[in-house]
Amino acid sequence: VQATVAYFSVSGKNEQMAKAIDRELREKGHSTELVYLKPARPMGVISAVFHSVFSRSVELAERYTVGEAELLVLVGPVWASSVNPVTRAFLAQLSDLSGKRVINLVCGFSPHENVVREINKQLKAHGAGRIVSKAVRLRDFDSPDKTAAVAADVVSQAVS
Repeated sequence: VQATVAYFSVSGKNEQMAKAIDRELREKGHSTELVYLKPARPMGVISAVFHSVFSRSVELAERYTVGEAELLVLVGPVWASSVNPVTRAFLAQLSDLSGKRVINLVCGFSPHENVVREINKQLKAHGAGRIVSKAVRLRDFDSPDKTAAVAADVVSQAVS
């Protein structure tokens, strides 16, 4: 499987998770592209919360595509109990996913199934095929072993 692992992270926790999933896929013999979703301008805390609360996206530094990948992995934080504005912008610019498999991993202080459902709805609107989704609490991957276990779980579900 060819995979694009796209992530947004401020604290580094989502980056760790994205890299663990990327590593798990490569160890299973899949080819991957790890993509950091970068906003065009840095966001302060107040701006980030404002954009999240009012469901607004931000401008991204570049146009990201899934390309020929058969699997899209999307990892991002929950802000103000909402989809963060960078992930929202990435979802808005997605083109047709035409049946591609997706791993949607949302990470926050508490599980936010509503955010998972909102992202899944947008992925389906873009034609995504099978979606493996999970809301993960930060404490559920606060060690390398826990991070690796979450990565192994979602990868096994997506590529089996």
